[in-house]
Amino acid sequence: MTSSQHQHSVLVAFSLIISSSAFQPILFPPPIARSRPATLLLPTTLVCLSSPANNHESNDVPCLLPPFIRSPVLTAVYPALLSHLSTHGHPNIPLGSPEGKRCKTLRRLAFQNKLSPDEVSHLTELGFRFHSFEDVYRECDFDEMMDKLVRYREELGTFQIPKKYERDPELGAWVTMVRRLYRTRELPVDRVEKLDGIRFEWVSTRKCGSSFMSRYREVLDRLKEAVGAGMEAERVLSEDVELRKWIYAQRCAHENGKLSDSRIQYMNDLPGIEWRNISL
Repeated sequence: MTSSQHQHSVLVAFSLIISSSAFQPILFPPPIARSRPATLLLPTTLVCLSSPANNHESNDVPCLLPPFIRSPVLTAVYPALLSHLSTHGHPNIPLGSPEGKRCKTLRRLAFQNKLSPDEVSHLTELGFRFHSFEDVYRECDFDEMMDKLVRYREELGTFQIPKKYERDPELGAWVTMVRRLYRTRELPVDRVEKLDGIRFEWVSTRKCGSSFMSRYREVLDRLKEAVGAGMEAERVLSEDVELRKWIYAQRCAHENGKLSDSRIQYMNDLPGIEWRNISL
């Protein structure tokens, strides 16, 4: 028996012993002692134990499933996430595989608040990429979301859906992106016509309470007024030092990776300027 065959036999025997004990049958790296015992720092040399159905030789190392994981989808894809992380340095499996499709489902579950805070936190620590509003718009079926939109209007008498709508976070994100794409003239004409057909309200009248949005509206109105009057936006920035400082602060936040995708898009919508080039 070769060394690799012997190693494979030992791993298979170990997996049978573990599966017959009180441990959960799915095997992952042993948890590192931390404030939350199940949080892992995965050594890049470790991967998950191969399925007994696989007949190929394996160098995999067995380990236990973190006890806070309850999602069936996360349970199913977790071995592949760790294996991909070990091999590629990140757990974001491409879509063209069964595991990649489970990752897509996992992102939707997270956006719908159907994963526990511990599960989301653990995935974040592993480097798992979650959905942005753009991802939600791109991946959701347009007609399905239209039906949800109509039902919301029938129930509540308005299309003014909160961006972070707790009952259906995807719908809130989708409506936000629809309005954004319409504003930037990137929404396909056929979709505009469908939304016009239900008398969709293209302008949100809801007021965001964040300090960013409060200041952003002031900046947006000021620049729109200037550009509409034929004035160069740069002249406005030279005359209003505080406005320029605020835009520069957003540029710095972006360069440090601290500006969210949605805020980046808002900044992109400012007329007459390239905010990433603003300096003091």
